Amino acid sequence: MTTLTTTTTGTAWLTQLRLNTRNRTVLRDLKDGNQLHRTLMRLVPDGLGEPARATAGMLYRVDETDAGITVLAQTRQQPLINRIAPDYAHTAVKDMTAFLARLHKGLHVQYRIAANTVVQYGSLADRERAQTRLKLDRLPPARRALTGAEADDWWYIRAARNGLNVLSLVSTVPPSVDVTRQHKGRDVTHRHAITIFQGDATITDPDAVRATILNGMGRGRSFGAGLLSLAPA
Repeated sequence: MTTLTTTTTGTAWLTQLRLNTRNRTVLRDLKDGNQLHRTLMRLVPDGLGEPARATAGMLYRVDETDAGITVLAQTRQQPLINRIAPDYAHTAVKDMTAFLARLHKGLHVQYRIAANTVVQYGSLADRERAQTRLKLDRLPPARRALTGAEADDWWYIRAARNGLNVLSLVSTVPPSVDVTRQHKGRDVTHRHAITIFQGDATITDPDAVRATILNGMGRGRSFGAGLLSLAPA
């Protein structure tokens, strides 16, 4: 059984990669979360063992604006930006030590997170109860993506558990993240539903917030979900 590496102390570095969307490797990575994950893991040393992502503290998010596409990649080790080709992206690195130290109870912040909003049912009985509660004409799958008000509730609950009191919320649904892997000699593509949450909040538990920033939140952390970004409001 895999044991995740988590921490409640320490620091991290945030690497901003402004992608060159004329680059063929960039276009390949944007189409497949597994390929993008592999490229970003070049920012950390080889030989970290398993699970390498958790050991490195690698979390990332793809942000798309009118100005272009940017990837924010967070690591617990100083990133090896020389391992990212210059024509792949323009990179800038920020040490997060001072920022993490300034977080305190009552601080008003702006937040942004891309989350894999899913619910997983542990048993057939759980699925049957969900079918009745949701008035479905068939059993829901063992893992069900949440959308709309259900996704918003997911965020409110998890934000509170992780030291944030949400004051405002805007949620958007970007395209799903496709992840292609080999299974029995052929490529199999899995689709990960993502919801982006952003708004204002106050910090209720600084230690919990730091732990969430360092470790991420929820599922899909290898494929662009779970990175919590905060800035003073």
